Amino acid sequence: MKKTEKRNAHRGAVYTLLCFLMVGFFACQSNSKNQSDFPDFDPKKDYFPEKVSIDHSIGFDIEYHNNYKTLHLFRHYNEVVDTVSFLLVQRGTPAPERVDLPVISIPVRKAVSLSTTHLGMFKILDAFDQLKGIERKQYVSNPTVIEMVDAGKIIEVEPSGTLNVETIIDMETEVVLGVGYPNSQNESFQQLQRLNIPVVLNADWQEIDLLGRAEWVKLLAVLLNKEALVNQKFAEIEEEFQSVLDLIAEKVKEAPLTITGIAQGDAWHVSGGKSFAYNMLKIARADYPWKDDNSTGSIKLSFETVYEIGLNADFWIAPGSARTLENIRERDPRYMDFKSYKNKTIYNVFGRNTEGGGNDYYETGVIEPHIVLKDVVKIFHPELLPDHQLVYYNQLK
Repeated sequence: MKKTEKRNAHRGAVYTLLCFLMVGFFACQSNSKNQSDFPDFDPKKDYFPEKVSIDHSIGFDIEYHNNYKTLHLFRHYNEVVDTVSFLLVQRGTPAPERVDLPVISIPVRKAVSLSTTHLGMFKILDAFDQLKGIERKQYVSNPTVIEMVDAGKIIEVEPSGTLNVETIIDMETEVVLGVGYPNSQNESFQQLQRLNIPVVLNADWQEIDLLGRAEWVKLLAVLLNKEALVNQKFAEIEEEFQSVLDLIAEKVKEAPLTITGIAQGDAWHVSGGKSFAYNMLKIARADYPWKDDNSTGSIKLSFETVYEIGLNADFWIAPGSARTLENIRERDPRYMDFKSYKNKTIYNVFGRNTEGGGNDYYETGVIEPHIVLKDVVKIFHPELLPDHQLVYYNQLK
């Protein structure tokens, strides 16, 4: 598979680099104390009998050694893949010598999350006790997290829109989990790193399929030494996901036509043919006018171009921020000409949202790809899942 080949190529390059670091940096200082400072350390013991394998994601990988793991993050921001690596060292054991990489002691006991996409991962790993800080409560859907913030057990570290570095330092934070966008290397992150507070940037948004995005839960699991639990949970997700794929392959004969997005002025951005959004439509067997496009993001088209197709499209998915048919009419009365408007076959991702702006699609939905897939199949082929009720998607009424 092309994705596997790409992932293996990334791994090979990283492993070569790590070998160079291990044998070539004789002059650099050790990241740890001498092994004699750890009298209970057994260099021959495998401290991680349970291990994870990365089978769907192209964004990260894990190497296991006796008492430490090496975490590699592959950032696909440009033509060349940028790789950032960390050493995850078991508490009470020494870090490897002559390896010039940031060290994180595991299992992590105090983590700060700067994205709601991480919260579903903490939930599935039963790890809210290790979550000590979040960006801000306003965008959170999980009631347990909200209650913990109100009780002072979890601190808002960006309540006014600016990251409070002093608060993160005072909390004795062991790792900050951020989101890896091209402009993520801001001064606050650099300041934390200079103070030896590791910043691990999650780039699950770069994944093109549902399981690849969900598999980032394994990154959190390796930080918490919860490999056994994540292997069990993720295997259950994979099994249910595959059962839906098998049902689609067996039963679906026709693919209904759908459009995506909504116009902003004279421009209409639709999902590209290599995007995460289109991949969901593809596996659910929906036809799509721009399926042969090579864009991994969105395509900018004119209003008239999409309008002509929208007149006869069976469905309309994710029309911006619209939550009702009235919202659609208010944007432009011409949308009332669409077949999907007349048949009320317009759907968005506001099945679970809060008044403050939280949306569980971007929280729990990330680690429930089997439920998201069922939602999409229910929309396009309702006869396949007669008992399924939409969870993350909503029908505009």
